[in-house]
Amino acid sequence: MRKFIVSVSVLLIAFFVLATNSVSARTITSEEDDINISKEEIINDDLFVAGRVVTINGTVNGDVFVGAQTVRIDGIINGNLHIGAQTIYLGGIVKGNIYSGGQDVTVSSLNLGGSLISGSQSLIIDNKSTIGGSVVSGSADVNINSQIKRNAILGTGILTIGEDTKIGKDLSYASSPESGVTNISDKAKIGGQIHKVDTTTSQKEIEKAKNESKSFFAGAKMVASIISYLGALLIGLLTIKLFGNFLSNSTNKVRQSFWKSLGIGFLIMIASIPGIIVLLITIIGIPVAGLSILLLILYSCLAKIVVGNALGNFVATKLKWKMNGFWAFAFGLLLIYVFKIIPVAGGIMEMVILWIGLGAITLNIFSKKE
Repeated sequence: MRKFIVSVSVLLIAFFVLATNSVSARTITSEEDDINISKEEIINDDLFVAGRVVTINGTVNGDVFVGAQTVRIDGIINGNLHIGAQTIYLGGIVKGNIYSGGQDVTVSSLNLGGSLISGSQSLIIDNKSTIGGSVVSGSADVNINSQIKRNAILGTGILTIGEDTKIGKDLSYASSPESGVTNISDKAKIGGQIHKVDTTTSQKEIEKAKNESKSFFAGAKMVASIISYLGALLIGLLTIKLFGNFLSNSTNKVRQSFWKSLGIGFLIMIASIPGIIVLLITIIGIPVAGLSILLLILYSCLAKIVVGNALGNFVATKLKWKMNGFWAFAFGLLLIYVFKIIPVAGGIMEMVILWIGLGAITLNIFSKKE
């Protein structure tokens, strides 16, 4: 048991080290007032901003993360820009990439060093803007009339490529065959090729894809079950070798106090879930919540091993089979995985097995303290 405690301690130390590793950043939030980073202001750090209306005219020497109703960028950002807003206006200079999600995105007089990745209702890029990388967009309405030095990859209903557009490499787009409208100016310059993705798919192709996906997922599920069984078998073997007495005592609790183990395990699960949620909400309790989740996962793995061992020994005794401890455990664990295959009943059986194992382990721990 000493080795077990040492192993868990190492995991917990690693968790707390990772959880408490802080990142330096400037944070500005306001629910009512507008937030304005003036032209004279320089922020030498990453910037996190949340408000109703956010305007950045100054300089940020780091990445920017913005959440607001309306966002306007006219300053200099020497990093990546991440935006989630209803209305977005992009201008100024951004050295990195822009990741935006909103209803309306308007790009005007923007000098972008990297790529623009956008999801929106509408995307407009005017002829005063330059995109140093690619434009990747999923929007109902896309209107581009600017210079894009790499590729334009677009999924849209209405596509307009203006006469001032210059795309350094390929233009790839997909639109609805029924309602899509595409207007690519003859004066637009496309350095590579124009690829139109055909979105029409026959009913036979759809049915074929469905059948193939069902077969694939059924096979993948079977392979995953076999791998899971072998993994649990290996963990069980190590548990038998290292913590044989602990496993044996917990197994005896299943036999001696079956209904008590089931009830205690059920109560542990019912109590732990809201407790973890409360800890996560309090923010301060996040490390403790992480510790609780880690222990719960650990006990869940042990629960399956305990019940598998109890089940295998029970069947071997009833049928008068001569099996040593490991083979009885392997057989019991196999029965559990066979039960899991049964639709609906398998899921219920899995939960019951978890409750029984958790209850038996808890009874064993506290009986030792007594």
